[in-house]
Amino acid sequence: MLRFDKETEQRIFRVAEARAQGKPQEDVVDDLISQLMDLHPEFDELWPEREGALIAQPVNGQMVHPFVHLVLHGIIAGQLINARPEFVKETQMRLMASGLDEHETLHTIMSVYGDLYFRGVRQEGEFDEWEYYTRLSQILVEDFGEQADET
Repeated sequence: MLRFDKETEQRIFRVAEARAQGKPQEDVVDDLISQLMDLHPEFDELWPEREGALIAQPVNGQMVHPFVHLVLHGIIAGQLINARPEFVKETQMRLMASGLDEHETLHTIMSVYGDLYFRGVRQEGEFDEWEYYTRLSQILVEDFGEQADET
């Protein structure tokens, strides 16, 4: 699937260019990237700039790193598609059943995954799947207040 590497970076830019030109995607991974881009049209103007998509940018009043954000979406999508680890799909279903919308659910899972992934990178350690499981199992919809009530 998607990774934080040069190959994924180039692939994302190729997909963005094909989308802008109305061309079909080359394979299922490109289709997934295109679908993920559909979730965040606010990034569309950043992809052609390339460099702008690789650094944090102000988007809708928040600082967002478009490349990192899209890759995290892709990683979580892969976990959900493959049901590995199973607890990710279970967390998604639990949060959505409690009233959180699908996109916010994905962002919640992405936040936990991203925190653990980048902590592991900084400390040159391995990804802690047990902590991933523990933190996801502790998330409550009540933590989101009015967001869950709006769905």
